[in-house]
Amino acid sequence: SVYIINKAGGLIYDEDFTFNKITEEHTWQEHPVPLVFTADTGKVLVKFGEFAGVKPGYSVIAVNRQSVNGTMGPGDKPIVDIINNPESYPLTLTFGKGKVVANEKLMLASMFHSLYAIASKISPVESSSGIKELQTDEFVLNCFQTITGVKILCDS
Repeated sequence: SVYIINKAGGLIYDEDFTFNKITEEHTWQEHPVPLVFTADTGKVLVKFGEFAGVKPGYSVIAVNRQSVNGTMGPGDKPIVDIINNPESYPLTLTFGKGKVVANEKLMLASMFHSLYAIASKISPVESSSGIKELQTDEFVLNCFQTITGVKILCDS
């Protein structure tokens, strides 16, 4: 993914080169599923708990091998209601790392800009250039700042 952030922290441009890969698929024979879900962001996400490779932040992308539409599952029923209904079992859920939606991209750009500014201020090195690289277990985020203050973020 590539994000371009202006000097004030606003998102100018973004391009997402990822696609929604199937991460894990599991079938539960009986209620309850050992994960906690939330439907706050227009999709159903794992909020708490881990199970066989499924972690918080993963989204439900299919119920009983049928694609979902946001927070709605097969038959236009809310996915959370399907999961919480003991009559829905056995239940097969497919999890994936969903794409970041537009509002989340705006929040992330603004948040990164703030963290960048804080890192520049609290650095023990005078005239610090802020965050250049951020590493996690799953990706590396690189930041390049132009002389005009525009930041270009690339993840890999």
